[in-house]
Order: sequence, then C-alpha cells, then structure tokens
Amino acid sequence: MGYRLKNATSHIARSGTSNLIGIIGIGFITALLATLLLNHSFILRQSEFKNRAPTLIAFLKDTVDEVKGRTLVSQLEKNGQILAVDYTSKAEKLSRGETEFQDLGVLIKEAFAETQGVNPFPASLNVYVDEELITRKVLEHIALDIKTYDEIEDVLLTGQGQLKDQLRDSERATLIGIGVTVVVVWFIIGSIIKKTAIARTDEIYLMKMLGMFRRHLLTPFIIHGLFLGGLGALCGLGCFYGIVYVFKSQLGGFGFLTIYHTILVIVGEMVIGLLVGFVAHRKLA
Repeated sequence: MGYRLKNATSHIARSGTSNLIGIIGIGFITALLATLLLNHSFILRQSEFKNRAPTLIAFLKDTVDEVKGRTLVSQLEKNGQILAVDYTSKAEKLSRGETEFQDLGVLIKEAFAETQGVNPFPASLNVYVDEELITRKVLEHIALDIKTYDEIEDVLLTGQGQLKDQLRDSERATLIGIGVTVVVVWFIIGSIIKKTAIARTDEIYLMKMLGMFRRHLLTPFIIHGLFLGGLGALCGLGCFYGIVYVFKSQLGGFGFLTIYHTILVIVGEMVIGLLVGFVAHRKLA
C-alpha cells in the first residue's frame, strides 16, 4: 500500500507546472458553473415565492359593473387553458391600495375624498394559467383573446409570467454549462495524465517487465485524476465564494450555493477525474 501511494505521489509530482495550470483551468470553469447554478437557484426561489401571483391581469372599463364583470369571469373560465379567474372590484382595489402603499395610501385616501368619491382604481380580473404546460407565445395569444372582449380595457402580463421565461432560459443555460464543464474538465485532466504517462513510458514498461500487475499501475492514474478534479473544484468554489462574499452587498438577494450543490460539484468533478484516470490507464499502461 505504501509503495502504491509513493508511486502515485511520484506520478503527480512528475506533471509539475501542468498540474498548476490544469487546476487553474478547472477552477475557472467551476466558478462559471457555480455562477450559473446560483443564478438558477435564485430565479427558482423567486418563482416558488410568487407561485400564487396571477399570470395575467385584465383591467375592466369603467362602464362595466360588477354583474357584467362576474359574467365575464364565467365566460373566461370556459377556456381550457385558464385555471381560474378572480374578480376584484374597484372598492377592493382602493382598499388594497391604501394598505399596500402605506404612506402613499394616505394620499390616495385623501385624493379619493377630494374627488368626491371618484375611485381611480379600475376593476380587474386576475387570470391564472398553468405556465408549466404552455409557451410564452401561447400565453400572449390568451392575452390577445381576452383583450377582444368589449368589457376589457387592457391586459397586463405580470412579472410571474416573465419569471417563468427566465426560469426556462436559466434551466437551459445551466444544462449547457454542466455539459461544457464536463467536456472541459475531462479534456484538461486527460491531457495532463496523458502527458505524465508518456513521460513515464520507460518506467511503466520496466514495472511490467518486473511482473507488476496492471491493477497496481492503475492507482497512480486514478489518484492523479481524483487529485486534479477535487483540488480544481475546491479552488474554483473557493474563488467563487470569495467574490460573492466581497460583493454580497451589491448582489442583494443573492446568497450562497446550497450544500447539496457544492458537494455535487466537487464529487462530480472528482468522478470525472476518476473516469479519465481509468480510461487513460487502459490506453497508456
């Protein structure tokens, strides 16, 4: 066992500067991947937090009374792509405005009194759509269909709908980032191990001549791959966390990656290193 570790240490030391350059390269791509993961986690948390927000808000004309408004609700709910529609009267809107706007709510109440009861808030319909099953294009068509009703003044796509778009884009970017990371880390580790194995060709050949089994020669390749993958991931995450901590006040709501994501990145890159070491051993030893 002691000889195997000594042989693996010698194998790693033989790479010299290549190890340092490889660790920097792996660290850089790891930091980029961590940034994508953090951005995706942030958007996902926002999406879950606003899950009950309406997808669309349809504002009714001032001439539309509550009876007509609720009749329109029944008509819209017949659309199979719409989950639910809630009617909000002008009085409810005014009451919410006074509460939600706090100090500004006092001014709204005073303005309401000065205009002798003229309510500036229009009645509206909160439209809920299952955004997981439809695209943004279909969502826009639903909004246009609602706008064709005579009772509707305007239709607004809320931030929740835009957030779902951001989430889909983030998912695609994260998956692409994971794929690129796997390819780059595999290439870096493979290049370094191959270079080291070529430099030790005579030594490996001599070991074979002395009767050493192939499984004994596997250890240096495996440990070298684990060393590059693990240390590169740790350096990359360390730099990433350092940057996030320094700019934490500017980033606002952004936090750190979860323990699950951190462990997954480190273990994932170590597994890549292990696989690269195994493949290199099969080809070069």
